[in-house]
Amino acid sequence: KSLSTATAFSGPSVSFAGNPVISKGGVISSGTELVMTAPSDQSIVITDLLLSMNSSNCSSNIELANDSGTILAAVKSYSSVINVSGSGNARAAFSSAPQTQHAFKSGLPIDPGDSIHITESGNCSIAYTLSGYHAQP
Repeated sequence: KSLSTATAFSGPSVSFAGNPVISKGGVISSGTELVMTAPSDQSIVITDLLLSMNSSNCSSNIELANDSGTILAAVKSYSSVINVSGSGNARAAFSSAPQTQHAFKSGLPIDPGDSIHITESGNCSIAYTLSGYHAQP
């Protein structure tokens, strides 16, 4: 029996040699913010998204979009406070502030020179983290 030959891609898909990983985070409430811009000679691939609501009794729409306004991802998140009352001092409030954590299997590509923006509507306070890596275009 003979072995078949193997082939490989001609160039690396990941760049920035020593540390191609990129991560950016912040807090947004009711508006749009620039998260990051890809270098003019490199793409960025967003692989992970983490969202945490800092508000209670709130409903939020979160969108990630590029410079042309194309929506790359959208998340709807809710938080609530449940009040439990009883006789005397038996009163309590329970808060449900959800967290969304997602790994994009194929990634969200950002072209060289393009940016990714996050928009929050609902007037909630949302903490966000996006991570990924630089890649060859």
